[in-house]
Amino acid sequence: MKNIKLVLTTAIFATLFGCVNNDNYADPDLSGECGDLTATKTVQNIATLATGTVKSYNSTVPPGVSADDIIEAYVTSSDEGGNFYKSISMVSLDGTKGFSVPVDDYNLYTKFEPGRKVYIRMKNRYFYNNPLTNGLEIGNLFDNGEPLADEVGRLEIVEYQDIVKRSCTKVDENTLVNTMTIPAMLNDANLNKLIEISGVQFSDANVGKTYYDSNNQIGGATNNIVSDALGNTLIVRISEFATFAAKPVSSLNGKIRGVLTKYLGGYQFMVRTENDIMLTNTRIDSAPPIVGNANVFDATLNEPFTSYALNLANFPKYINDADFGPRYWQIKQFPTGTGNKYIEMSSFAGNGNPGVPCKTFFMVPVNFTAASTMTFKKEMRFFRGEVALKVYYIKSADYVPGSAVDRTKLTDITSGSGFNILYPAIGASENSFTSPGTFNIPASLTGNGYFVFEYIGTDTQTTTVQIDDITIG
Repeated sequence: MKNIKLVLTTAIFATLFGCVNNDNYADPDLSGECGDLTATKTVQNIATLATGTVKSYNSTVPPGVSADDIIEAYVTSSDEGGNFYKSISMVSLDGTKGFSVPVDDYNLYTKFEPGRKVYIRMKNRYFYNNPLTNGLEIGNLFDNGEPLADEVGRLEIVEYQDIVKRSCTKVDENTLVNTMTIPAMLNDANLNKLIEISGVQFSDANVGKTYYDSNNQIGGATNNIVSDALGNTLIVRISEFATFAAKPVSSLNGKIRGVLTKYLGGYQFMVRTENDIMLTNTRIDSAPPIVGNANVFDATLNEPFTSYALNLANFPKYINDADFGPRYWQIKQFPTGTGNKYIEMSSFAGNGNPGVPCKTFFMVPVNFTAASTMTFKKEMRFFRGEVALKVYYIKSADYVPGSAVDRTKLTDITSGSGFNILYPAIGASENSFTSPGTFNIPASLTGNGYFVFEYIGTDTQTTTVQIDDITIG
């Protein structure tokens, strides 16, 4: 106990005097703390020996032969941004094989920054292909005890700098970057490598939230989804401890750089700092507004939807805008083939599956000056307990057909303006179309514009909304 106290006291004093005598709080200058060794083995040599069972490197060396072997690699990861924790990802000098070394320390980027060449002493080390991550790991032995299998554990804080040696060589990390498409990168051969993907953007479901979302987290991190123009997707995992965790998810399109990892069969892309998220281009709308070719601002309308084909989403007289998410209003019929036709929207994606987050507008042109009223009929199915339908109007001066709707220009008339949209009990459905009331167009509302029906769905709010008999008079 006395020895422990002495060590702690010495450490505290060293910290205090270090702060008092030095007003420079930047990262420490470690330029003199480096040295070059001679590699005797390659990363590939170790990878060839690795299996899913932990091995002692010493046991792989023939009797009478020294185990004092050294491998060399470049660092690809960084814990500067708080998204990596007590682990260093590296890649062989030729860039063909990545691996990781768990280390029981913080701020590893101050010594082992991306592009830094390091040497690893293999004597007394343990290694394996981690069954949980599929990646090669090199470190100490973590004995789980019988009957559990052993694992590779962290290098201890008092020893790791003698095992992982910082060389005096540092290359530009750009020379380590592998530029790939999403499908090409999703391969175990790319684990722990530094990869950059381009032409990608975060999903609609993530945009508007923060990189770490406490309402959408697994194991203290959020699995954000990015996609490319072809619909290929990838998880970008952000820890709650990331320095940028509370920042809003970018809505733009561009490049993302990071280190590929894997857990329980699923690939995860790990950015190191916010600087790895290089989204500066205009967002690609994967579900652009469908603008009809016969939009007319009429004073009257009687729309029963009987003349349209089943599943139609392109309406000549209207605008169908998947503002958020990939789904559009479509023509449906019940009973199919003989029954009533109507437009329908739902976020439902099948039993047991999360819903597809959607906010979709159905826009009806109108001459506000000449018209007096608007009404419609609705039917709610499989109600999930939250508002699923809103009604607005917007002036044509505030909206260009085919452009993004400026929500600040929408006037909400869902309730208190003649409409009273009712819902069935949670889990129940309405079995007939009913009118929620009539909106009387105020005399002050003149000129052309649109009545706007908005469906709102989430991963849990999957109520089906059906609309029929839109009437303007």
